[in-house]
Amino acid sequence: MMATSETEQSAIEAAAKECFVDNSRIAVSVFITALQKRRVNTRNRLTRIVDSTDYLKLTQSNNVVVLTRNTFAAKVIQPALSSSPPLPLPLPLPSPFQDAEKTAIKAAAKECFVNSSTVDAAVFVKALQKRKVVTRKRLALIVGATEYLEMAHNNTVVVLTKNIFPEETAFPANLPPPPPRNNIAWPIQDTVPSSVARSAHLSTGATRAVPPLTFDCDTDAIVDLLGDINIDHLALEDPGVTDIFIDVGSNTVAKINGECVEYDQVIHHDDVDTILQKLPNGAPTAKQSNRVIFGQTLHRLATVAYDGIVTGVTIRVGRSVLGLLPIFEGLVEDKNVLLCGAPNVGKTTTLREICKYLSRKKCLCLIDSSGEVCGDAENKSRIVGKSRVFRPEDPNNQYETLLDCVRNHSPDVIAIDELNTKQEVEVCQTIALRSIRMVASVHGNIEDLVFNPMLNKALGGSTQALVSDRVAVDGKKVVAQRTTRPIFDIVINIKRTEVGLEYWFIEDVAEDATRIMQGKPIQVRTRRIVGDEMLETMEKVLVSL
Repeated sequence: MMATSETEQSAIEAAAKECFVDNSRIAVSVFITALQKRRVNTRNRLTRIVDSTDYLKLTQSNNVVVLTRNTFAAKVIQPALSSSPPLPLPLPLPSPFQDAEKTAIKAAAKECFVNSSTVDAAVFVKALQKRKVVTRKRLALIVGATEYLEMAHNNTVVVLTKNIFPEETAFPANLPPPPPRNNIAWPIQDTVPSSVARSAHLSTGATRAVPPLTFDCDTDAIVDLLGDINIDHLALEDPGVTDIFIDVGSNTVAKINGECVEYDQVIHHDDVDTILQKLPNGAPTAKQSNRVIFGQTLHRLATVAYDGIVTGVTIRVGRSVLGLLPIFEGLVEDKNVLLCGAPNVGKTTTLREICKYLSRKKCLCLIDSSGEVCGDAENKSRIVGKSRVFRPEDPNNQYETLLDCVRNHSPDVIAIDELNTKQEVEVCQTIALRSIRMVASVHGNIEDLVFNPMLNKALGGSTQALVSDRVAVDGKKVVAQRTTRPIFDIVINIKRTEVGLEYWFIEDVAEDATRIMQGKPIQVRTRRIVGDEMLETMEKVLVSL
């Protein structure tokens, strides 16, 4: 039945050729995406489109598209002519795999196959991406190009078929079939010396196409402010450049990817004075929390004082980031959200995007005490959407502005950047109990917050309790327990890793806060964007101070 034009038929064939490279069965959503890329109208037409070909059919309640006849080049795999699942065919090592990439693939396999001869595909993808191996639509190609790996369970599991590593690596599972996907779990040690333990992936991760992250940095504002201070060799456009430190009597220092790099130029008092004079709104004061914002992308400057005399400045490089929406979309709606993490991981940047997203249909009041979230009033709509922005006259009393929002401005959501005091946390608790959603950020990872007496009430507080022998933990009858219900329904812990930022979503805050206090592993959903794909996995991790 030919219900489409020749142009459309060509587009359909091109979409099929793109999709059916590694498998003869694909999800309907994948095929629709490929069709839409070629401007094929798919609305209520997928069945007609598939029926118009003689090489495709729909199966499994129209959720899967099957290639029934191979009309493409030889590189496309053989179609599924029978009802049995297609067998993966070994792929020869293609020329794009250089020696460096082969070494990286082998190193990734060596990392993964330590405790088991089968691993979740998402675990292997993550290990490959750590070594900068491009994985998008290439996992089957990568696995097939080796002589020691193969895919199983509908390409959700990677199996080690031949042990080419040292003796401590697990022996391959040659004879028995790999276990069902939901049984794949690695044991977690009771104690782990590092702050984050080896993770055990509990369920298969997923990747999906997303727009790549784009960064915008007003570099001219920093160059103009620094004037004669030479930073020609500093690539301010690089997202890894987070801070610039300028101190009298010392060389200029920049923090790049967490490491301080020194530049050969000694700073004098006149240099610092010139910088402060150039600031549009003057030097920061104690009343402003020693912060001023400048530039279109909201750079932040704070002064360093010694015995009342300013002897240096710290410049936090501000950037606007487009493309973060897929990270939190579907997880933050109608919830109280807490963003946490170490300094310089992007908590404020993520808060901006969440405010912009939630303010589309809700009345969102944003407390921006330092102006760091959205800067001047004229920048508001571009940066935080329809959010209503409040800036307290005294940042130390921002809890009063929180209460004013509740009493007078009918908010659906209240957002605040940087919870600092116990009093602010208590006000947030009061607001959350009035059916108003809260979005807030705080310094520190989740394991730090659980044991922080000033702020841990946000996660339910903690107290020492005497328990019976039946519920004693490792023989200890005095254990830490929560004192109340957490304010926040979900915690987003942002981590900086070797391959960029990773977002941990802790979705059962009450249970996981208790487990952290007891030294037990917690389950987290991790998301991160690499290039034009987002990887999501469910992991069990053990965290400790």
